Amino acid sequence: MGKRDYYEVLGVNRNATDDEIKRAFRQLAKKYHPDISKEKDAEVKFKEVNEAYEVLSDPNKRRNYDQFGNAGTDPNGFGGFGRTADFEDIFSGGFGDIFENFFGGGKKQRGFSNQSIKGENIAARVVVTLKEQMFGKTVKLDLNIDKKCEGCEGTGAKDPKKDIHTCTSCDGYGYVNLEQRSIFGIIQSQQPCPDCKGRGKVITNKCSKCKGQGHYRGKEAVEIELPKSIYENQQVRIREKGNYGLNNGPRGDLYLEILVKSNRYFKRVNDNLHLNLPVSYLDALLGDEIKVPTFDGDVHLKLSSNTKTNSIFNIPNRGFFKSPTSTKRGDLIVNVIVTIPTKLSPEEKTILQKLKNSSSFKITDDFYEDL
Repeated sequence: MGKRDYYEVLGVNRNATDDEIKRAFRQLAKKYHPDISKEKDAEVKFKEVNEAYEVLSDPNKRRNYDQFGNAGTDPNGFGGFGRTADFEDIFSGGFGDIFENFFGGGKKQRGFSNQSIKGENIAARVVVTLKEQMFGKTVKLDLNIDKKCEGCEGTGAKDPKKDIHTCTSCDGYGYVNLEQRSIFGIIQSQQPCPDCKGRGKVITNKCSKCKGQGHYRGKEAVEIELPKSIYENQQVRIREKGNYGLNNGPRGDLYLEILVKSNRYFKRVNDNLHLNLPVSYLDALLGDEIKVPTFDGDVHLKLSSNTKTNSIFNIPNRGFFKSPTSTKRGDLIVNVIVTIPTKLSPEEKTILQKLKNSSSFKITDDFYEDL
């Protein structure tokens, strides 16, 4: 069955901007991420979405796809998702060599069997607390990735020296010549060899562990240092922590999406940390030194008498770092929320009743006169 159109997979039109493609990918990646999605075929859809984004987010791959369709990205054809060289590189000289190959005279070169090909990228989601977002964190992940088969050293053959042979259909070139009559005469073109899939080699006795693929699906534990003051929804790229690369090529990359747990009292606003701080009614009325929690430890704040709700206090150098490499920080902005007790003991009620009869706690007659 043929692949779905990549634009259809992401739900965007063919004139979509890079930002529109990125937004569509993020929404679908969240929806189908195997760790959180309840969809039956979430893993398949997630891989399909990731594959579409890998092509459409790359200007060269997108141009090839728009011009040649899946032939420009197919790992068994001209290009490939996450495991290919650039389209022009495959033809060793760009448009000139393509032109020669179509009309004859192109030099016959060996196929791609010995090329090192980068592995596919993978994505994961990391949830951190606000404090971990501020100071950074060591993240431990168990990744489900394509791993290089140790049994065959990635060759796919049971015995790499005996079981890998030159393809007889293409004589090891990886492609075959096709002739077609046209108004220009006989046009000669080259297509990937159907027997060796463009590799130039065939395996007569496959590795039992990886079934001739050269890689297998497995778990890998990794530790990643998240930088301090990272932003929510920011995408972090970790090089060569993705899927195995063919022919000892580099591994793909790991893309982390950062999510931050909501906090009842604290909130990040740019480089500042905002705190809604509950304060006792009596402390606000009489004035007192109160303890303010911060991510660096408690600090003390002096309240003046008659402090009102939504009074703002600024504590410098207790906010987020200006950048992951900076020592300069924003401020802690404290918003005082004066609280009134909802449960009182009989003794407390007696005391408050006496205070209620005091003139200081009564609304003046002037208020009533002005009504």
